[in-house]
Amino acid sequence: MGYTVDESAGRFANYFHVLRELVHLTAGHLALEPRFEIKALLGDHLYDDARATTKIGRRLHELGGAPGAPGAELAAVLDKASEADTPAYLEIAYAQFKPTLIAALRIHLAALDPLLDEPSLRVLTQLLHRQERHTAELPAAGAPAFDDLGALPTDPHATRALQPLPRVEQPSRDAFIEVTDGPEPHPVHALMNAELCAAELSARNSHEHPDMPWDFHVDMARQTWDEIRHAEVYDRLMATELDSHWGDHPVAFQRFKELYALDLAGRLARYEGPSTRADVPAQLKADEVAHAENAARWAAHLASG
Repeated sequence: MGYTVDESAGRFANYFHVLRELVHLTAGHLALEPRFEIKALLGDHLYDDARATTKIGRRLHELGGAPGAPGAELAAVLDKASEADTPAYLEIAYAQFKPTLIAALRIHLAALDPLLDEPSLRVLTQLLHRQERHTAELPAAGAPAFDDLGALPTDPHATRALQPLPRVEQPSRDAFIEVTDGPEPHPVHALMNAELCAAELSARNSHEHPDMPWDFHVDMARQTWDEIRHAEVYDRLMATELDSHWGDHPVAFQRFKELYALDLAGRLARYEGPSTRADVPAQLKADEVAHAENAARWAAHLASG
């Protein structure tokens, strides 16, 4: 007959803790990862994991459970990831955390009753497929941290506090990118860099404010993904139509530094809304409508106290 409701809730709680940590730490490290191709994948995976965390948390609630805090074994592994630098974190995330999730999800799916627990079946099947895609796109040598993450104990009467990384001085860029204090000479190249900076700022908004409501983190993950896709659009435009490439021109970080110096309310208040530039594709402007709504929603939340 598969797992009992309590057994399923315990498993979902452990999945929740790993996913929540992945969202928190990937958002923090995204600005510190210099390689554009890796940064783009991290933005995509961040949004996948944020949505998955929502679904896992909802199913956990339906099962009558609550996340609580991870047990000592899992907490130790999560603590190691939270203390790692960016290269080490990526190794932990893609060589341990995601393979650990995959292994546990396969065990869970093999044992559950597919009719009696079809809601779990659907959520876990989607999560498994996405985690498998993530590890295929960013392969790393390693092994699961646990044989069965879902079987680990949790502490239902405690909570886990998420610790932000130190603040960044400026975003990291590929080694071949020149950084300038002056104006950026190529308008489309500058747009690509601006979109990357917007993604990094959105990710940092989430990471540095872990106590904001969960919906805020999902909104920031979506906005991070959007802005990185926009950067990819400009990267393609330069390569296919403008005989230019990422790195052909210097980039600047004055705007990022200006906004990053503000508190969260100040950053949200400075959001300028959808672009009115004629050279910005309409699909990108459509994404920015939601970004403006996010800024207004969360600015109001902060103002309400």
